[in-house]
Amino acid sequence: MFSGRRRAATAVAVAAIAVLGVWLFENASLARLRAEFIPWMHRLERYRDALETTRAALRRRDAGASEPDGIAALRAWAWKDLDRVALVSFDVEGRPEIKKDFLEKGRWALQGKAAFVVDGFRADGARVERRARVSLRLPNADAPDPSPLPFKESSSSSFFVSLLSSEADRIESLPRFHDATLAAGLGAARRDPPQRLTNRLIDGIWPGSGVAVLDFDQDGDEDLFVGDGVRSILYENDGHGHFTDVTVRAGLASSGSAGIAATGVAAGDIDGDGYPDLAVTDAFGPTRLFRNRRDGTFEEITAASGVVTSGPTRSLAFADVNGDGNLDLFVCGTGDYYGQMPDPPFDANDGRRNYLFLGDGKGHFRDASAEWGVERPTRWSLSCLFADFDGDGRPDLVVTNDFGLKNLYRNVDGKRFEDVTKKLGVEDRGYGMSAAWGDFDGDGRIDLYTTGTYTQWGFLHEYPGLPVPLPGRIFRPIAISWMEKMCRGNSLFLQTAKGPFEDATGRSGAGRAGWNWSVAAADLDNDGGLDLYATNGMWDDGRERDRELEFWWETLAYWDDYIAMKKTFDRKGAGVQGIERDAYFRNRGPGASPLFEERGFLDGLDLQTNGRAVVAFDANGDGALDLYVRSVQAPEALFLGSRKNPDAEHFLRLRLRGTRGKDNSDGLGARVTATLPGGRVLVRESGYASGYLATGSPIVHLGLGSATRIERLVVRWPSGFVQDLGSIPSIDRTMTVDESKGSL
Repeated sequence: MFSGRRRAATAVAVAAIAVLGVWLFENASLARLRAEFIPWMHRLERYRDALETTRAALRRRDAGASEPDGIAALRAWAWKDLDRVALVSFDVEGRPEIKKDFLEKGRWALQGKAAFVVDGFRADGARVERRARVSLRLPNADAPDPSPLPFKESSSSSFFVSLLSSEADRIESLPRFHDATLAAGLGAARRDPPQRLTNRLIDGIWPGSGVAVLDFDQDGDEDLFVGDGVRSILYENDGHGHFTDVTVRAGLASSGSAGIAATGVAAGDIDGDGYPDLAVTDAFGPTRLFRNRRDGTFEEITAASGVVTSGPTRSLAFADVNGDGNLDLFVCGTGDYYGQMPDPPFDANDGRRNYLFLGDGKGHFRDASAEWGVERPTRWSLSCLFADFDGDGRPDLVVTNDFGLKNLYRNVDGKRFEDVTKKLGVEDRGYGMSAAWGDFDGDGRIDLYTTGTYTQWGFLHEYPGLPVPLPGRIFRPIAISWMEKMCRGNSLFLQTAKGPFEDATGRSGAGRAGWNWSVAAADLDNDGGLDLYATNGMWDDGRERDRELEFWWETLAYWDDYIAMKKTFDRKGAGVQGIERDAYFRNRGPGASPLFEERGFLDGLDLQTNGRAVVAFDANGDGALDLYVRSVQAPEALFLGSRKNPDAEHFLRLRLRGTRGKDNSDGLGARVTATLPGGRVLVRESGYASGYLATGSPIVHLGLGSATRIERLVVRWPSGFVQDLGSIPSIDRTMTVDESKGSL
């Protein structure tokens, strides 16, 4: 009996070993996995080509020479009552069904669904946005590519489309924003020096440049310092929203064609004289500081400042982290995109270190990175934003990182930073590029919104033969969940009453922006809720023939070759998620579900570029916030906002003046609490940060909705001094609040 049991156990063990051996044979070889995975991706490319052909057909009012079957009904829906179509976009709905045709060898049929969105104009000028679900069936997914580069439509109908369902049109006759770029004297292109290096991920791309809002001459209106790869620009505002290039006059350029190369840009009063100074990073050079001489000119003080960085850097931000009344400076170190690849791509810790420089209030700094606990980890950091999320009066910090996890730091007693990312539930894995702080749900607590990359092709990780190394195959469900989360887009974390944050992305309405670099959180419609404007797009000149899908699967399939620097993604002259329309997520108010609705096209914010940086400020002094956008491969843009209904869109703007030796001159880090009639409470913080490469206005903007007064206005200064200004009966203006004198 025992021998029989031994034989049975031996047989089971041999069978298990055999099964394991077969599994290892099938899963240990990346070459073998690729051989299974790549044909599926080529079939998916055929599906994508059919979707692009459908989009191109819908942009035409009249039928072309050869079109997919069923397009007539879809075109009738798209063009109904429209005079012209501005944009047609699609978003696939999950993994298409792929079936093998057993009756005809070598044929695979695909069928799936996609959401199509049409943005267009009626004859009366009204903007119309309509959305429908479309079914697409591709009988032969193994056919040769019907649209080889450069883009060329299929010569014959080879697939079928049908309209499944449509939603009610959204119509807007009076957009809130209009493009005022040229009228404002703006429109400068962004330039880069001659390309001498190769981006190891995508050949030919550059990181872009940012912008800072500052009143450099202290005349009461806000000016702009705009970064550029060759010659950054200082624009002087005339107070009415018209800007003049005064860069040479200010000593920040030697001519109209030569000046300061800047990637990240920050403005702040580092020496306490009441005038904002400038700090810039350069993706290919050192961090530099420029002191405002108070006569309209600047001088470089980098050598004497103590600010020394090495290796690639990106964004930077000012804050008074130790509460001594002086501004300190944080600089993001990142990986060398031109000399290495992140490894692993879902948790890269092989970048360069970050820097924290403590200021003495006289323009001098010392490196305190190690003692404050931010010298490690060495992730691929792209942006840094300060806010007092826990309400203890000290600025905390979030650092967003490419290729992995972000870092949330709590300020401990003004002496060090403690990493509380995991503890507070914001350990969000993604291609993190920027973030925004604010009370988005109106409960008085500071929440966090982070940007990343959304791709509609994230489900490709579910296909057979996923070519990841053996540990990833062993833990395949975990690996897939991580990879799909990396592609899901942006995240919204709402702070709970007990302290931790809740991931509310699923019900936010603001999860899918695009390849989102930066975001501005601001009350763009003056209703008391913080809205979001997201700059999108990666590289090149459009989506008509875009290699976004190829980028995701090729870099996945050949990641080891990228790590070994044997391979760089070849765009073949096409785009990679290129020129996406920016997104404007309007806050629908406390308790709304979803919390945000996207209204970019409807409200006139239909910018289509490869956006990088954005700031919200009041360029023309009318009380409606405006938006400045800095892109790559496209000129700068300015959109002026409006108060569409002045009786329901009141405001109050606060310019803070800190007491020297007690608080920084702009009151950066002050918390403003405004109680409105009826009991609604608005909580805002004074802060420069506007995300990737940019810093925004230090003026606190309060949208009041229909309220015609503020019952109580309280300012808690960074030093801890609480200033109760009582009732504010006069609104729709900019009010200066002086820490030592009260309101002026």
